[in-house]
Amino acid sequence: MTATQIASIRRFNRSWTEVTALLDDSYLHSGLTLPEARLVYEITQRSPQPVVELRGRLQLDPGYTTRLLDRLAERGLLTRTVDPDDRRRQLVAVTDAGREVAAQLASRADSQVAELLDPLGPADRGALVTALDTVVGLLFRESEPEVTIRTARIGELGWVLTRHAEIYEAEYGWPGFEAAVAAIVADLLGRSEQSRVWVAERAGRLVGSIAYVAEDAGTARLRLLLVEPAARGQRLGVRLVEECVAYARAAGHARLVLHTQDALTAARAIYAKTGFTLDRTSREDSLDPNGLAEHWVLELG
Repeated sequence: MTATQIASIRRFNRSWTEVTALLDDSYLHSGLTLPEARLVYEITQRSPQPVVELRGRLQLDPGYTTRLLDRLAERGLLTRTVDPDDRRRQLVAVTDAGREVAAQLASRADSQVAELLDPLGPADRGALVTALDTVVGLLFRESEPEVTIRTARIGELGWVLTRHAEIYEAEYGWPGFEAAVAAIVADLLGRSEQSRVWVAERAGRLVGSIAYVAEDAGTARLRLLLVEPAARGQRLGVRLVEECVAYARAAGHARLVLHTQDALTAARAIYAKTGFTLDRTSREDSLDPNGLAEHWVLELG
């Protein structure tokens, strides 16, 4: 890493600390310091829990942790008891008052973020979220929970459209792309008996999508492959394509086809890895005014 890169990250840290008032004595006007508020949050997520596990997860000094817990207990936000399964350990649990404070903090934090994003337009908000997801994916990938792939539920095609529009606007800026995706989504909704949409979910958050639609008895089309920036590099794109391929094969189709762009190198690599071959290129149906459309096919027989 270069000195310029290090300076850039440190500058962001200072700016974020300032804009979110993390150094205030009263975090979000709660009367708690930031470390105290974080402890309330962590204990609320799993109550009761061993103090030693809490301290280890947050990498806190034992004496410092004890002082923080003492102050929170004095305010009636938590209780401490001896672990009946191991009397050498202490358990900490949140009280009703502590849950109320945690809920207030969550609401105020949401409002703080909404106020921070309010001056930005939709495209800039999408670009910011994409960038932050990328940061999480690159720096904290090992701690991410498992990603599951499931059939999309009512309303989730709206997410598929929105994230396609936001991510492609941020990364490529192709004119008319959102309208093209909207037409695909409308077609899928209008042909629900001939189509299927899957989404990838991680910790309650959608991070990817793919769709299948039957064109005729012998041919099906793969559509709407998307992987959130934070979830890239983890074979999720391959898993989504394999899900679609397996479904098309089980449905008895002889081939699976798709339309993509020559600029989408990561997606093209996924298609090649799963057995697709490039059939032809064209310019007239390209979504990229400076690139080529590509038509790929996978023989399923």
